[in-house]
Amino acid sequence: AATAAHKSRKIYCYIGPSITGLIQRGDICRGTRKKALAKWDEAIKKYPLIKTLIVSGDKLPEARLKVKKPGNALYKNYQRILGKA
Repeated sequence: AATAAHKSRKIYCYIGPSITGLIQRGDICRGTRKKALAKWDEAIKKYPLIKTLIVSGDKLPEARLKVKKPGNALYKNYQRILGKA
């Protein structure tokens, strides 16, 4: 039961660029990854790469650095969304 309660308190954060009217950089969702993906479903449908930039709280510090540093998938996906938005 403790594990289930811990999982329900997990946070997910969008680390991609803000897209007016759809999703904001740094937006947070508490709960499961499924709940986070459902919250941002409309944005993901329009920009599927958004899904790759929704990270769990435990990976957030590392992921926030990666989106700023060339040479990895998070950076590439951030730039692709930025170019289309």
